[in-house]
Amino acid sequence: MTRRWTTRLAVALGCLVAAATSLQADDTAAPAEPAAATYIGADLCAGCHEDAAASYAKTPHAAPLASESRPESARGCEACHGPGSLHFEQGGTGAIQAFRTTDSARERSAPCLACHGGASPLHDWRAGEHAKAGIACTDCHELHGGTGDALLHEKTPALCYGCHLDVRAQFALPERHRVDEHALSCSDCHTPHGSQNEASLLRPDNRTCLSCHNELTGPFVFEHAGLVIEGCGSCHVPHGSVNRHLLNYQQVASLCYQCHTVTPSDHVQPSYRDCTRCHVDIHGSNLDPHFLQ
Repeated sequence: MTRRWTTRLAVALGCLVAAATSLQADDTAAPAEPAAATYIGADLCAGCHEDAAASYAKTPHAAPLASESRPESARGCEACHGPGSLHFEQGGTGAIQAFRTTDSARERSAPCLACHGGASPLHDWRAGEHAKAGIACTDCHELHGGTGDALLHEKTPALCYGCHLDVRAQFALPERHRVDEHALSCSDCHTPHGSQNEASLLRPDNRTCLSCHNELTGPFVFEHAGLVIEGCGSCHVPHGSVNRHLLNYQQVASLCYQCHTVTPSDHVQPSYRDCTRCHVDIHGSNLDPHFLQ
């Protein structure tokens, strides 16, 4: 009787050891990899996404991306959205680059930069203010047919005003650059794709302002040091102001006193508070070191 129970116990222990070994083997086995997505061509995409395909066909992307000379990964819809086989087979639920707002700006911009990243206007994109603020290409551009130039969602300045509400308010002030009247555009001064210049200006130093105000370009024999060193913004507000000539202060003397803190003894009377009444060539002069006319 004792021998029989001993045999049964040995068999049971053997089964338990075998089962444990089997489970351990199952745990260490590599899981089966899901099938990788493959490229299926734009015709299958259009079968479900008719409206998107119709609007896309009218864009500048359609003809170049349809070329048979391009590899599958850079052709048609899949050039931006990635391989579509799983998306197609799973009825639209399969993984694909859908440019969702929940995706990071880097992820949403990557397909665009794969083609456009080499263009000189985009060389500073990753270091630019928009990229640092988490703005993606698709936040401004509608690849299936935007209403503005360059497939923008809206025309400027309306598109820029969507984020820059403070600038919109400045353009409504009495003294302003005529952006709302379409005399010039935001992109006449700023590059949206990044710049090494302050405020993403198109040109360094004062050259953005001087491209229009060329009567102040110089060079002058007697330069105004404040203008040369600190730039136009040391005296003027670029977008709009309640003060004449877009000045930082209504009273000119208050503006000048920012640098010229020591007032000459013969300049204390109230009549001398309007500095530019005498110093008329305040941006620079070829005749007088004190900018007198």
